[in-house]
Amino acid sequence: MDKETLFEMSADGLEDVEPISDSFDLSGKVAVVAGSVGLSLYVINRLLECGASVVFGSRTQEWGDMAVEAFKDLGRDKLAFRQTDVRKVEDCRALVAFAEETFGPVDICVPVAATWQARAFLDMDEELYDDIIDTDMKGQYFLVQAAARSMVKAGNGGKIVTIASVAYRGDDMYKLAMMTPYNAAKAGVIGMTRGIAKELKQYGINVNCVAPGGMVTPGAMVNCVKTVELYGQEWQEAQMAGGSETPVAASPDEMARMILTMCTDVADFMYGRVVEVDGGANLSFQEKPWSYTMDGGIPGTA
Repeated sequence: MDKETLFEMSADGLEDVEPISDSFDLSGKVAVVAGSVGLSLYVINRLLECGASVVFGSRTQEWGDMAVEAFKDLGRDKLAFRQTDVRKVEDCRALVAFAEETFGPVDICVPVAATWQARAFLDMDEELYDDIIDTDMKGQYFLVQAAARSMVKAGNGGKIVTIASVAYRGDDMYKLAMMTPYNAAKAGVIGMTRGIAKELKQYGINVNCVAPGGMVTPGAMVNCVKTVELYGQEWQEAQMAGGSETPVAASPDEMARMILTMCTDVADFMYGRVVEVDGGANLSFQEKPWSYTMDGGIPGTA
């Protein structure tokens, strides 16, 4: 076969390619998000921006009310809040039922809500362990289950984006560990994502995962208050020193944009994948342009 024929076979398909803007048009879609501050707030914002109706839930009614008002001030009012404790299965199911009653069957689910506290493995108690595991893994599992049931009943497929963390691979605080329940929960999220993805593909549902790295959020600022009380100022100084070695996103929107993409048709051919958005945290970046052919490289060689 000659080159012209081969090229024409490929180029003919260009006429059928939909505009990429269509993929990001979520008009008519109903999304359920867990969480009301930090990353979840930015995920909600992007979903609303693309035309989705959003129902979100978190433990704190005050934050939920404040989020609704903030979005209304931006002219985005296709959203509703329901106080939800994702550690409770009945609350996860009630949030999805509320979404169905308010806007219709669920098309998108992003269980962002999470918690963590740094604590030495030898000091970890059952209550804190249960809180972290139940929020970060169990909560995602059963919110996704409730949303998937809605999707399957409606028969329109859907997008589910679970939220892990680079902590799943043991990358948390530089030269400080002390995050074992969080490590376990986020690793569990990846395992369950892959398992769920294999079951739900038959219904036209894409299940994938985004693993964020460090970012500036209210949780990141307050979650270690108790840790400092327990371990003292020396621990805080070690944390701050280590933090300077870790890439930290100035805004959770760095992660929210990728999460949004995984909620669109862009992810139609992705199943059970983990996308890490961490600023290259596990890479050692070159800091000097060692070039002998370009200006600004090795002095006197260009």
